[in-house]
Order: sequence, then structure tokens, then C-alpha cells
Amino acid sequence: MFDSRLIRKIDYRKFEYRISPISDEHYEVIKIVHNKVENYFKDRDNCGVERKIYTSDSSRYYTITFALLDDSKLFEFAFAEYITTNGVRYWYE
Repeated sequence: MFDSRLIRKIDYRKFEYRISPISDEHYEVIKIVHNKVENYFKDRDNCGVERKIYTSDSSRYYTITFALLDDSKLFEFAFAEYITTNGVRYWYE
């Protein structure tokens, strides 16, 4: 089974995930997570966020950068099951 922790936390306010699938199973995980992310932002017009797609090494990535740390934390709580930090520990004070 493909790991569902698709979203990688880059720093306190930035997240990204790969949208170029490497398998059929990966495609299904991307589709599920991406639909949930889009629905999350659908009703949050007042959320200061920048979402972009970029290409690196022949793969496409979706980045999410929050203006406010509070909005970033709410996103992180809502998508905790899909987020990895690759072992980096982020401390909030």
C-alpha cells in the first residue's frame, strides 16, 4: 500500500505534495488528498494562502504557503493524517 502521508511540511507555513503520479495507487491517493485540500479552501476566502503548481525534475508539485501561522496550524490539524515532516521537528511557542 502506498503511504497516505503525501503532504510534506517544508517549514512552519509551507506545505507541498507531488501531483505527478508514479503508479495507479499513487494517483488515487493524490486524487483523494487533492480533492480534500480544494474543498478545505473552498469556504475559506479570508484565509491568506498562496497555492501554486511548479515543475522540478520532470515532476509537478502543488505548494501551499500560508500568510499566517494560525492558518497554517489549522491546516496542519485538519490534514495531520496526510502530512509528514520527514523527521524534522517543528516547535511552536
